[in-house]
Amino acid sequence: MLAVITAMALTVVWKSQTGAPTPRWHLCKESLVSQVFTGACTLRFKGEETPA
Repeated sequence: MLAVITAMALTVVWKSQTGAPTPRWHLCKESLVSQVFTGACTLRFKGEETPA
């Protein structure tokens, strides 16, 4: 369990330091769980593909 938590923490730090792009599911208002089960995605930035 400690190894999984450590790996997740290192991944988050690495992602923030390298400037990796934001996942596409972050652009939706719905949660990831509801996107998986319903397929719905309402863009939260007024139809833009990237936040302004």
